[in-house]
Amino acid sequence: MTRFPAILIAIGLAITGCSGGGGDDVGPGNDSVGTGEDGIAQDGVAPGDLTGSSDQGDSGAADGTAELKSYYHLTLDLEQGTGITCTADKQVDCLSGKTCCRVVFERDITGNPTKFSFGSTHIAPAIAFAVSDTVFVPFSVVTLNFGIIIGTADKPPSTPESGEYFFTGFEPEIEVTIYNRNYSSKIEGSDGKFNITHWSADEGGLFAGTFAGKILEETAAAEKLRAVVEGDFHFILPEPQGGQPH
Repeated sequence: MTRFPAILIAIGLAITGCSGGGGDDVGPGNDSVGTGEDGIAQDGVAPGDLTGSSDQGDSGAADGTAELKSYYHLTLDLEQGTGITCTADKQVDCLSGKTCCRVVFERDITGNPTKFSFGSTHIAPAIAFAVSDTVFVPFSVVTLNFGIIIGTADKPPSTPESGEYFFTGFEPEIEVTIYNRNYSSKIEGSDGKFNITHWSADEGGLFAGTFAGKILEETAAAEKLRAVVEGDFHFILPEPQGGQPH
């Protein structure tokens, strides 16, 4: 199955929690990444455009503008380990008796098409879709990769319609790089699912849903750290890359 690389995009994902590095406390003062101050230089977006969930998740807003927004929310509970510790106020119970550091991402990516990988001319007429987002304090990358959404005879789709998709070794995938570790729903032992409630492959269409489960660290080590993920996404599809028609 074709896998599309994460696009590094400057966003300030709202982080409550951890700041890695040599076992030090992970995130003093950095538990609200949704202020937008960490992504402005590359995104060219004013701080007020990258606020947290107050203007992102209410699709029933009186003016209807939320329906036109592209955003996602992710709560990430990281199993504590070397380089991943946090203060008591950021700790949560998780994973059957373990303690995790909670990190919260609340991102509005409206009007930022560079955060999207949509179309992929090298596989035309097949169409793929992914969203990738980068934060710099602390450095993190969140990717929601739906793989091929419109397939061909030799490139079958991985997310061809709305519905439930369980975490497997293929797309759709949630991948998080944080504190020098990469976690992915493709890693064996991961458990969870996407629920695609709105599916589209057209410019201006809505691609939305939820996800929840457990993802594992990508490492050759026998002991893999784990993370619990839960969230939702609401993406308005941009113009296909390279003008790929559909």
